[in-house]
Amino acid sequence: MMKAGYHNDQWVASSKVYTIRDGYEWLRTKQPKQNWVQLAWNKWNYPKHAMVSWLILNHGLNVKAKLFQFGCCPDIRCCICDKDSESQEHLFFNCLYSKQVMMLVEEWCGFKVAVGSYASNGRNAGTRLKRQVHYFIWTACFYHIWCQRKNSRVNLILLRPEKLAAIIKEEVTRRIRSKIGKIVSCNEKSWLQKWGIMGY
Repeated sequence: MMKAGYHNDQWVASSKVYTIRDGYEWLRTKQPKQNWVQLAWNKWNYPKHAMVSWLILNHGLNVKAKLFQFGCCPDIRCCICDKDSESQEHLFFNCLYSKQVMMLVEEWCGFKVAVGSYASNGRNAGTRLKRQVHYFIWTACFYHIWCQRKNSRVNLILLRPEKLAAIIKEEVTRRIRSKIGKIVSCNEKSWLQKWGIMGY
C-alpha cells in the first residue's frame, strides 16, 4: 500500500498547501540528468535533427538488429554496406560509408565530430558559440546518415560520401550564418573564417 503524501490539502511532511505541480513532482521518478541533453537539444539544432539524435542517444532507432528480433525484417545486414549486422554502433561508427562521411566533415571543420561513441568532444570545444557549432555539426551528420540508411532501404539509392558531406557542409554553413549574433570575439571570427563559415 502506498504511503499517503498529503492529507486534507496539506503535505504530511510539510506545511505547504498541496498543488498539482507538487503532486506530480512527488509521484514521478526522478532520473539523473544525462550528460548528452545539451547535445541533442542544443537550440541551434533543427527539430528533426534533435529528434533523431534523441532517439540515437536513447538507443531508440529501429535498426535491423532490433527489428530482426521481433520478426519484422528477414536479415540483419546493414542497409548501406550490406556486410555487418546493422546495430546503431555499426551504422554510425563502424560502417565504412559513415566513416568516410565523418572523415570528410572532420577534414572540413578541423575537429573530431564523434570518437567511437556517442560522446561528443563539444563540451571541451571552448566558448559557447564553438560548443553550439560542434553540437549542430554532430546532429547534422547523424541525421543525414540515418536518412541515407532509410533511402538505401526504401528507394535503393545511396549518395556518394562526398556528396553527402557537401550537403552537410552547406546546411551547417547556412544554419550558422542565420544563427550567429553580431557580437563575436576575434578568436571566434578567425576560427569561423578559417573553415569558411563566415566571410569575415
